[in-house]
Amino acid sequence: MPEPIILYGTPTCPMVPPVRGILTRAGAEFQYIDISQDSAGNSRVREINNGNASVPTLLFPDGSTLTEPSRAQLQAKLKDAGFMVQPPSLLQRFTEDPFSSLMGLAALTFGIIDGGNWVFLALGVGFLAYVWWRSR
Repeated sequence: MPEPIILYGTPTCPMVPPVRGILTRAGAEFQYIDISQDSAGNSRVREINNGNASVPTLLFPDGSTLTEPSRAQLQAKLKDAGFMVQPPSLLQRFTEDPFSSLMGLAALTFGIIDGGNWVFLALGVGFLAYVWWRSR
């Protein structure tokens, strides 16, 4: 069995859920290490990133790393490793960016409750459109 990809992250990093989603959709086996709870993981991330605790950081079985990768960078790396990243479902699009999704839903809800307040309605649509566009 091949070694898994190691994903270093923290629960508060908004970039971790999209990376986890991409790895899951690609069918890549990975191990998640929370560097706020794992001192060895924290040390390894700092070693990889010249003293910075930058997450998400990915360590691939071939020894290569990616730190704070864009979706395109991660998908290209996975494609080179032989994985095919499936497009996200509607639900996955929103769960991979929970902050923007919740902000969009909250703004839409407030806009409706406030009698059709166009500012909040537009803000909500903008957040949700951003989530949709970003997850392409």
